[in-house]
Amino acid sequence: MNRLSTSASKLENWPHKVMPIPRRRLDNEVFNSGHWLPTWSIAETFQVTHSYNTHEFIVDIAKRSCSCNFWELVGIPCRHAVAALSYRKQNLDEFVDACYTREKFALCYGFSVSPINGQDMWPEVEMEPPLPPAYKNGPGRPKKIRIRESGEDGARKRRSGVAYKCTKCDNFGHNAMTCKATTQDPNALKRKRKPKKGHVPTATDMPTANDMPTASDMPAPTATDMTVPTNVPVPTDPQPPTDMPVPTIMSQTGSSVAASITKQSRKRVEKKPIIKRRQSERIKLSWFKRPITGEGISSDKPITLPENEDIPTSK
Repeated sequence: MNRLSTSASKLENWPHKVMPIPRRRLDNEVFNSGHWLPTWSIAETFQVTHSYNTHEFIVDIAKRSCSCNFWELVGIPCRHAVAALSYRKQNLDEFVDACYTREKFALCYGFSVSPINGQDMWPEVEMEPPLPPAYKNGPGRPKKIRIRESGEDGARKRRSGVAYKCTKCDNFGHNAMTCKATTQDPNALKRKRKPKKGHVPTATDMPTANDMPTASDMPAPTATDMTVPTNVPVPTDPQPPTDMPVPTIMSQTGSSVAASITKQSRKRVEKKPIIKRRQSERIKLSWFKRPITGEGISSDKPITLPENEDIPTSK
């Protein structure tokens, strides 16, 4: 209602034939027509030439057309047509399209929206109240837990008493999103983080020589461990052979730890992928798994043909 009343008051206060916005565009073309020189050809046809370069256009006032196509597309005379019309001393407002005039503007905004009373004065209608629309399940897995607000119970909050460091400059009081440092501090990245699910240990994750247990860390053997059973024959030569390698506690413990780590890594890596097959493929695989019985399964049970039948030959 306010928009229509504003348009009506604008129409009453505007004295010209063409409305303000197209009139402003026409004035711009009139300003730029000063460098164009019209040459009358015949009837209402002109050749308009620029005064500083070789650009030339053909203007036909009778057809309201110009070879630059501005007049036909916009409906407002271009700078070349303005130069030709000024040569003929004709009014430019008469050559503007009718959609930009006061009469067409009055037809567009001449109607009004009727006012209505308040809701308490509406008449009562005996009809059933409208029902809500039918519920439709959207695509994807439905959410079981809604996203909570920052001040609501159960929302994710920072733990009290814990100081958080920036992972870019290694300083307290802010994070990497609001950090203003231009260089990356290598000490900020040296933090112990939980390994991701399915992470395969690399060479850097393997224990080094410093992490291996030494002989001093191993428990000392007791008297029960040093006893020798009586039924074992005692060798005549108590000296061990010189060509046999004597394993040490360090090599045994280091190899056992490395073997256990490699076994764990293999268990994580060597997981067989789950192959989903179609029903026709499953039927075909189960058919091939059936045991072959009858004649022809081995050389002991060859296929025999009756005497009165001949073996068919291919043509």
